[in-house]
Amino acid sequence: MPELQKKNIIDLSKKGSRLFRSGQYEEAREIYLKAHEMDQNNPYVLSGLGDVYRKLCRFEESAKYYDAVLKIDKNNVFALRGAGDARRGMQNPEQAIPFWLRYLEINPHDSHVMVRIADAFHKLEQYKDAISMYEEALAISADDPFALLGLGNLYYADHEDDRALMCFERLLRNNSQNVVVMTMTGNLYRRRKEYDRAIEHYKHALEIEPNNSFALFGMGDSFRGHQDMEQAVFWWEKILRLEPRNQALRTRVGDALVALGRLDEAVETFNTCLKVGDDIFAYLGLARVEMLKSNHAGAIAFCEQALKIEENHPRILSELANMQEASGDMDAAQVTRARITN
Repeated sequence: MPELQKKNIIDLSKKGSRLFRSGQYEEAREIYLKAHEMDQNNPYVLSGLGDVYRKLCRFEESAKYYDAVLKIDKNNVFALRGAGDARRGMQNPEQAIPFWLRYLEINPHDSHVMVRIADAFHKLEQYKDAISMYEEALAISADDPFALLGLGNLYYADHEDDRALMCFERLLRNNSQNVVVMTMTGNLYRRRKEYDRAIEHYKHALEIEPNNSFALFGMGDSFRGHQDMEQAVFWWEKILRLEPRNQALRTRVGDALVALGRLDEAVETFNTCLKVGDDIFAYLGLARVEMLKSNHAGAIAFCEQALKIEENHPRILSELANMQEASGDMDAAQVTRARITN
C-alpha cells in the first residue's frame, strides 16, 4: 500500500475517533467508511466502525465489524470487549459471555467487564456463576456500584437479607441519591420488622422523589407494622391520588379504615374500588362492615357476591362460614366449610 494512502487512512481514523468521542456518531461513521473503502482489513478502522454502530444501536452491524477484527487478531482486546457488548445489545447474553471471558484472559483486572459477565449470567438464571463473578469484581473494585447492585439484587431475591443489606448500605454510602436502592433497603428492613430503620430509608427516597409509589407504600406498610393505622392510611392515600384505579391498595386502605372504626369512609372506599371493577376483597371488606353493624344477612350477601367471582376461594369461604355461624345457621356453615376442604 502506498505511503500516502496509509497516511490518509491514519488521518481518517484519527478524525473518526475525534468525532466518536464528541458523540457525533453519524459523522464518525461516514469518515470510518471512507477509510474502510481504502483498507478493508485495518483493525483500527474496523474497531471504529464496530464502536460507532454499537453506539447507534445497530448491533448486528457492530458485531460484524468486531468479528472482522478478530479474524485478523483473535486477541484484540477492544474487539473482544466490543463483540461481547454487541451481543448484549442483541439480547444474546449467552453469545456475549465467551467474548468477555476471552477478554479477561488477556486483561484479568477489568472489573467493569466482570460485572457485564455477571449480569449476563444473571439473565441466564445461572445465579451461582453470577454471584461468583460479582464477587470477583468487588475483590478488584470494592465499591463498584454496578457489582454491589447486581449482587445485592440476587441476595434480595433469594431472601439473604443480611448479605443484601451489606451490599445496599455500602452502595448508599457512596451514592446517597439512589432512590431504587433506598426503597429496596427499606423493604429489607420492613421484611425484618425493623420498621423505624425502614421508615428512615423511605423518607430519604421521598425527599428526592416525593411521588415514588414504592417508598409511599413502604411508609404506609411500616406504620401498619407499628399498629399506627392512621399514618398507614395517610401514606397509602397519597398513592391512590396518583393511582386511583389501584384496587389492591384501595381495599387495603378500606381494611385499615375498618380497623380504625371509620366505617362510613371504609364503605365509600370499597365502593370506589368496585366502580373500577369487581373485586373479591372489596366485597369481603363490605361484608365485614355489615358484620360490625350486626347485619348478618347483608354480610353473607356480600360474601356470596365475592364467590360469584371465584366460587371456591378458601378465604372467602372461611369468612362466610364464620358469618353463617354468627347468624345461627350452623347447617349452612357446615356445608360451606366442606367446600373449603374439597
